[in-house]
Amino acid sequence: MSDQPDKNFEDNPGLHNEKLARHYDSALERLESQLADAEVSTLAALQKEVRDAVEFEHELERLTKDEVALLTTWLTRDMQHLGHFVSTTGRGLGEWLNIDLSVMELSLVRALQSVADKTCIDQLELKQKLDSDMGTYLEGELATAGTFSCTACDKMVVLTHTRSIERCHRCDNHIFHRVSQFHGMAE
Repeated sequence: MSDQPDKNFEDNPGLHNEKLARHYDSALERLESQLADAEVSTLAALQKEVRDAVEFEHELERLTKDEVALLTTWLTRDMQHLGHFVSTTGRGLGEWLNIDLSVMELSLVRALQSVADKTCIDQLELKQKLDSDMGTYLEGELATAGTFSCTACDKMVVLTHTRSIERCHRCDNHIFHRVSQFHGMAE
């Protein structure tokens, strides 16, 4: 892994975010196939599968240590949050995303549905980990599709594909929570 940022992206952060979003989605698809072949019953096993999927992305295209760490963190956060939502509410992917699945790319929907089906992960261990506020999203972080609420002014932001979180366009805040359809509450 390189510690040096890619010179092509220094002048255009949007290109860098697109690169990371592309790798996030690709790692998510890889994670889907890994989970189909493996018995994942603990949070540690899920985290290992996420690390393996991100490492594969690194092998395809040289990623910096920071990029690998960010992708691993973001994928783990979203998979843990999805698992917690499904296991505690009994609701599905559409409610977690809080958007119409028809606006999303089919491959992303399939990958997330596959992961959601495997989320009966050691619920006690997962709950303890999730109590560390995994539902918080900060400006600049990548997030998969869904609805997010600004923590300062409650403005709703809808992402239809994986991309980085931008500052709130209403109040300039940089902290958001994912909003799911379960009782209209932020998760």
